[in-house]
Amino acid sequence: MWTICMNEFKQLFKSTKSILTIVIIFILSTFVSTLPFIAAHQDKWEQAKDPYSIGNELVMSLFGFFLIFLLSHDILSREIHLKTIRFLVSKTTRLNIIIGKYLGLMLFWLSCIMTTYVLNMMISHRFLFSDALKILTFISVGISCALFLSMLFPTPQKSMFVGMLFSFLFPIVSMISVLSSERLIHWFQYMTPYYYARLSEPLTYVLMNTALTIVLLIGTALLFQRRDV
Repeated sequence: MWTICMNEFKQLFKSTKSILTIVIIFILSTFVSTLPFIAAHQDKWEQAKDPYSIGNELVMSLFGFFLIFLLSHDILSREIHLKTIRFLVSKTTRLNIIIGKYLGLMLFWLSCIMTTYVLNMMISHRFLFSDALKILTFISVGISCALFLSMLFPTPQKSMFVGMLFSFLFPIVSMISVLSSERLIHWFQYMTPYYYARLSEPLTYVLMNTALTIVLLIGTALLFQRRDV
């Protein structure tokens, strides 16, 4: 499991993907933090918020799923398509493969988000750990979605198409379900991290995102158990 984790992390982090990811998040969050409406409505945000932290949260809420799927849409489908999954299955359990892949991606995103926050801290002279933790649990849901869809559509072409489509539609549908009063779509809000982001208690947000992650990882593991590789 740990070998899979570190291998996945190194593949992403040693390439230019890590630098580009950090640069994109930092530039976008810095730009968002300077927008007039952030300063005008800052008193309505949670206590102890600074503009850079608000910028990070908005950027990841809007583009987080897109960035995750852009980097990892084929995290399992690639292995299945190339038949390398057979070697992994012969060395460890299928559950360990899922967990290893998940931890590798989480380690990569932890490095990117922490680097971004350190860069922000150099400007704002503040580091809000709770805000970073909230973003990481949000990313955790995105990673587990990528794993689930990559197992559900076991070819890179299909997983790329479905994954990128999902990364665009999911935030839009989620926000509509949160803001809408229509029963037909309103129920969907409870299945998304966007609804729990509105709650004032950060611990609830972290716990519900963790619960969503666990459900998706269990679903991925069940699909994997049924799949003949």
